[in-house]
Amino acid sequence: MKRKRLLCAVLALVLLFSAQPTAAALFANQREIIIDANCRLPVIKVAVPTSAKVYINPFALPVSVNGRNEERQIISSPLWIANRSDAAIEVDVTVTGAVKAESTMTLASTPTGGAGTDKKAFVYFEIQQADDPDYDYVKWDPAYDSSKHIVVTEGVPVTKKNIVTLPALTLDNEVAPGGYAPFRLSGDAVKTPTNAWTTKDGLNVTVAFTFTPLPYDG
Repeated sequence: MKRKRLLCAVLALVLLFSAQPTAAALFANQREIIIDANCRLPVIKVAVPTSAKVYINPFALPVSVNGRNEERQIISSPLWIANRSDAAIEVDVTVTGAVKAESTMTLASTPTGGAGTDKKAFVYFEIQQADDPDYDYVKWDPAYDSSKHIVVTEGVPVTKKNIVTLPALTLDNEVAPGGYAPFRLSGDAVKTPTNAWTTKDGLNVTVAFTFTPLPYDG
C-alpha cells in the first residue's frame, strides 16, 4: 500500500530518442513537453452547531430536553459535529467557562458527588465518535475521566489536542461511519448548599473547535 500525500510539485519530463551521431540529427529529434502541476488542497467542511443550552439541575428533577426525559444534575441539549470534508480531520477542542454575573455559584475542579455546603457545580465536556447522528444510541462514558474529558474552568481556556479523528466523506459523498462526533456537558452539583440555588445561578460555556486535515492514506 502506498501512502498518497498532498504535494505541491513541478514535474519535468525528459524524452530520450535514439539518434544519429550528428548535430543536425540530434536537433531534429529534440522534443519538449511542459507539465503544469497544481496544488491539490482538501476542502474542509464540518457541520458545527452555533448554540445550545445547559441546565444545572441540583435535585436531579425530570427535565424534558428535545423530547427526551433527563434526570441528571448537569444536562445539555443534544449536540454533534459531522465531517463533510474530502479529507480526514483531527479535532482539537478548547473549552472556557464563565459564571453568570448575578450568580453566586462557583465551578469545582473535581466531582462534588452532590455533597458539601458551598454552592458548586462540576461541569465537564465530553465528545464521542458515532456512525450516525442518532443521539439515542450514543455510548457516553459512565463517569468523568481526566484523560478524555475537559473540565469547564472559570475564565481559563482548557484545550485538548486531537480529542477525536473523523474520517473523510465516502466516495458517494456521504458522511463516513465514524464521521459524526456527538458531544455534551455533564457533571454534578452540590445538592443543598448553605446558600441555596436560585434561578439567577448559571454559567456560559464557550466551546471552540479546530480542524486539521490529514494526508490521505489509501
